[in-house]
Formats: sequence, C-alpha cells, structure tokens
Amino acid sequence: MKKEVIRLPIFLDIFKEHPIPSFGLSSGNRRKSFFFANPIQFSKFGAMNSSLQKIGRFLKNTAFRLLRIAGILIVIYISMVFYLALTERRNAFPRAIYHKEANEAIQGKAKALTCILEDGTVLNGFTLGNENDPVMLYFPEADEDAAQFLAQVDSLPGTNIVAFNYRGSAQNKGTPSEDTFENDAKQITECAAQVNGHAPQTLVGRGMGAISAINQHTNHEQIILIDPIFDIADAIHQKYGFLYPKFLIRTNFKVSTDKLKKAQNNTTVLFDKKQFEERTKAEYSKLEGAKFFVRNGESLQKVLILSQKRNLF
Repeated sequence: MKKEVIRLPIFLDIFKEHPIPSFGLSSGNRRKSFFFANPIQFSKFGAMNSSLQKIGRFLKNTAFRLLRIAGILIVIYISMVFYLALTERRNAFPRAIYHKEANEAIQGKAKALTCILEDGTVLNGFTLGNENDPVMLYFPEADEDAAQFLAQVDSLPGTNIVAFNYRGSAQNKGTPSEDTFENDAKQITECAAQVNGHAPQTLVGRGMGAISAINQHTNHEQIILIDPIFDIADAIHQKYGFLYPKFLIRTNFKVSTDKLKKAQNNTTVLFDKKQFEERTKAEYSKLEGAKFFVRNGESLQKVLILSQKRNLF
C-alpha cells in the first residue's frame, strides 16, 4: 500500500523537493526534504541573507555620502581657485595703507618729496638726512608705507635716505599692476637722483621691493635686500600652496636673471622676520657671491650700517 504524499504548490516549493511525505519519510524515498529535515540550517541561511542585504545597503549609502562630500569639496576648491584667479592682481600688487604713527614719528626729521611720473601720477615720498650725502634709495614692500622704514631707521650717519610710496599706496592715486610697476621703479630711481644731482649709491629693497632694487642696479651700487622676493609667482604660490597652483598664476613680474648675476658681489641679504626665514634663505641661495646677515634683535639702523660696511670690502 502506497503512502499518501502531499505535493506543494510550485511557488512554495523553493527547494524543488516535492513530493513530500505527509507523515515522515519512507525508507524507499532517497530524496530528503531540506525544509523538514534541516530547519536550523534554513533559519541560518535566511539570517545570513538578511545581514548581507543590510551590509550592502550600508555600503551603498556610505558610498553615496562620500561622493556627496567629495563633490562639495571639489566645488569649494574650484570656487576658491576661481576667487584667487579673480583677485590675483590685488594679491600680487597690494596697496599700502597710510601708517599714521610712522608718519607722525618722522615729522620734523624727514622732508617731504614728490615724484611725478610720466602719466602725471604723483608719488609722495621722503628724504631723511643731509641731502648732500650719498643717497640710499629704499624700495618698500608692496603693502608697506615708506614712512615705516624711516621711523625704524631714524637716521644713518653719512647717508641720505630717500623713499617713495608706490602708485595707489599710502594716499597715492593710481592702481598698481605688472604693467606699471617696473616703469614706476625706474622713474622713482630718476627722482631719487634729483635730490642731490647724483644717482643713488645704495639700493635697498624689502620683499618684492628687492625685485626693483636688483632691476635698477647698474654696475657700482651697493644692494641690501631685506627678506627678498625674486619672483611674484613663487611668492603667491608659497602663500596659497595647492589652493592656487603656480601654472594658473599669470603675473610674471620677477627679477632680471642678468641683473641678479651682476649684482650678487655687491649684495647683502638681510634676514629680518622669522616668518620669512625659509623664503629668505631660498632666495639667498641664488646669489653665490652675496653676503648674509641676520638681524637677530638688533636695531635696523645698526644692521644697515654693518651691511654698508660689508659691501665696501
């Protein structure tokens, strides 16, 4: 007598194991039902499948979050690069703010000067010392009021210090740019020569003013460079790093290579501010015959006197 078997509907028979005996398994039936014979294994399989689905959803959501964050960071980075590109001229040629305290400090000591450029722009400046003494022409940092240098130095024996503020700086009119900066420096040098009828014997430049000091050098002038910059593009890139890659920088204002080679034997590099130590040493390495002087807390007046003496030997 055959045992009665129950056949599951095809949509319930997920393991293809029907027919299934209604009361146990016959000894003659070698096909065993996984569902009835292995209920524990079946529950484990279901739990594992559920865990894998949760892990998959977690990884998918995490990937989407990371992509969103990466997208936001890329947009921010591109925006910053775009902003720096738009403001490059202002970063390369910043304007000096009128320094009230420094101007008050040199009142009664320095005499006011003016230098009228070819386009009619008037630059204000100063002369400090006996006008018959040899002229030391100072090219300030782009964002420095020339009065600040004179206030720090106070005076130099046997030297007439002359300094002018740049176009657009310290109450001067105009807009500084790469197109005007070099030509303005040349005319400033000519104005300094008119103070006593002789060309400056010493050229001093701080920061990017060092570019003008080197480029206006002829053959015999002594040169003193304070925390110098030789290439504006390098300075901008060092300031902003990966935020503004150098290949995007359009400004090409830099020191003349030929002038740099000719001037190195008459040049002293003065390391003044700690924040520019790395830059100063890097620029000094480009001057094989130049001398190096560390201010190290000494007065600016003293180190300039020592620098002048060193350049005489």
